[in-house]
Amino acid sequence: MSAIKERKLAIDEVLSADVIADLKLNNDASRLVYCVHPHYKSGDHSTSALWLADTATAGSARKLTSGVFNDQSPRFHLTSSRIYFLSDRHHLGGSSHIYSIPLDATPDTTPERGADLEDAEAVSAFSISPDGNSLAFISQLRSSDTGAKELISIWREKKDLACLRLLHLQTKHIRTLVSGDAHVDSFSWSPDSSSILYRLRTHADLESTAFPVTEEIVTIATGGIIGDTFKHPHLPGSATIWRENGDFVFLQNTSSRLLSSRSVWQRKSSSSPVYLAYGDEDDVLNIVHLASDSRYAVKVATGLDSKLDVFDADHKSFTAFETLDEDISSWDIKYVDGRYIYVAVRSSGVKGDPPDVWSGKTEHGRRGLLTKKLSSHHTWLSHDRAPYSGPFYWSGVDGHSLQGVMSHPRGIEPKNMPTVIVPHGGPTARDTLSLSFEDWSWRQLLASHGYLVLSPNYRGSIGRGDAFVKPANGTVGTLDWDDIQTMIDEGVGRGLVDPQKLAIAGYSQGGFLAAWGCTRPNNIFKAGVIGAGVTDWGILTATSDLPDIEAAIGGAAPWDPREPVYRNGSPIKDCKNVRTPLLLLHGKEDKRVPLTQAIAFVRGVAREAPDSLDPLLVIYPREDHDFKERANAEDVLRRLVRHLDAHLK
Repeated sequence: MSAIKERKLAIDEVLSADVIADLKLNNDASRLVYCVHPHYKSGDHSTSALWLADTATAGSARKLTSGVFNDQSPRFHLTSSRIYFLSDRHHLGGSSHIYSIPLDATPDTTPERGADLEDAEAVSAFSISPDGNSLAFISQLRSSDTGAKELISIWREKKDLACLRLLHLQTKHIRTLVSGDAHVDSFSWSPDSSSILYRLRTHADLESTAFPVTEEIVTIATGGIIGDTFKHPHLPGSATIWRENGDFVFLQNTSSRLLSSRSVWQRKSSSSPVYLAYGDEDDVLNIVHLASDSRYAVKVATGLDSKLDVFDADHKSFTAFETLDEDISSWDIKYVDGRYIYVAVRSSGVKGDPPDVWSGKTEHGRRGLLTKKLSSHHTWLSHDRAPYSGPFYWSGVDGHSLQGVMSHPRGIEPKNMPTVIVPHGGPTARDTLSLSFEDWSWRQLLASHGYLVLSPNYRGSIGRGDAFVKPANGTVGTLDWDDIQTMIDEGVGRGLVDPQKLAIAGYSQGGFLAAWGCTRPNNIFKAGVIGAGVTDWGILTATSDLPDIEAAIGGAAPWDPREPVYRNGSPIKDCKNVRTPLLLLHGKEDKRVPLTQAIAFVRGVAREAPDSLDPLLVIYPREDHDFKERANAEDVLRRLVRHLDAHLK
């Protein structure tokens, strides 16, 4: 145990780990720009730095901007030697505006302001035209600060709607292309730079993403709408790619359900979309345009692995890269002189490699490798201190083959260990063989502290196709929980898990599963941690910022005239069974899973299970569903470890 103690990851180390994101290649794929930022803010505002690397040279990554400001969303200009990006440099901690910087810049270089915008105008996205002459961007003119006095408001009032604007890069002239009684969600340039396809939602809020989304085309010359309006049943899973051959490609659900696997779809003009690929046994995660010969590429989740598939003009594909005992997050790819050059943030829990930027190349029809490590952002983590994460396979109650991740201190043989079940959130997400320090890092932290951590990809997770996702729709607390229980049974049967020292801890949907597990009448958990967990699907549907998604997961909404099936999967109805010491962690301003979920559950336990230990509910000020402040995140992790140590060791 002394060796494990020496290898423990300190909470400060985990919270200080860099997040590497938004990788973008230049047109000839010789250079890469990306963002590096802390996961949590330690002061009043978020910060992020831009980094630049030569894709052909190992260890070439260098810092481009200081990291004092929130520099984000970098993009190369196609013909000049400048990088455009968004930043709050005009007002630290304020809205984002457009800036640019030369490739030979240093952290001391002062970027040039790209457009003269009002301070209250917030730019959320931009894209440079293929001919390099213009820059289109989405912006909102946010309501002015009314001070401490709260004003009378109107529910879902149409204000702060985003518009589509155009900046001429030579003259700096700005004009508005699309503005009105709807919210511009995303846009894509035509290959000849003459037009822009854009999407409109009815409101600026997330609730509107579950409703029909309009897609139209505006011409740059006149600002007029051309062609027929097209309507998606709800917001697609990606922006639309406008290909050189004139058709449109995008990601959308495989089935009509809101919770479904994602597939690649194509449409021409206003004709109905046609299914192209994926979704039966896998899930598409994102898509990029190679900007040459109508090629595009997708990242596909296949069980615990991921692959990058490239499609040609005829939608014929090949796999350019596939993970092996590793995982990739942000990525990009280009086609240059008959070769495919790609970059990705790679990490491996199997090999003990923390996240860094790698590059690789291949030819058509061949699988390549990530061969050059361009950055070294986690030198603080030595190989022997990195927790081990490997695949865990077992069978469900129905005989279905299941996959998950098993993590523990590196260099030991797991045997009869104190064990924590850490189910992922989502539910349409998955655990992989990454060594990531984002999203709380509960698995990595607990594994380094001497625990065996089992993370199941339960029914409802992505990576196994639409039939595997389907149980997330209205049957939570059934197959998903059976999958977790059978994983525990398998771990006990193999001699890995000490059944007398077993706990469950999860966040969001993982928090729901923790609450569900601790309300089972036969549970053997010695401790439970419920982070922003769902306890009553009916109340949640009525109060969440994604009511239609929550209704789909829970099975119905309170306004649905049918039987309230959402109660079947609500842990709150089984509060009487709680005997497990519980720690509940919740952001005070959580709009996804409001604080009322935790309060209602604690009240239920106090009334229905009076012999149980009083659950401890910790409420974090200013935090939404995704925590932002480092001090609050640190308190979460310290309480997590302390609670589990007190009851398992």
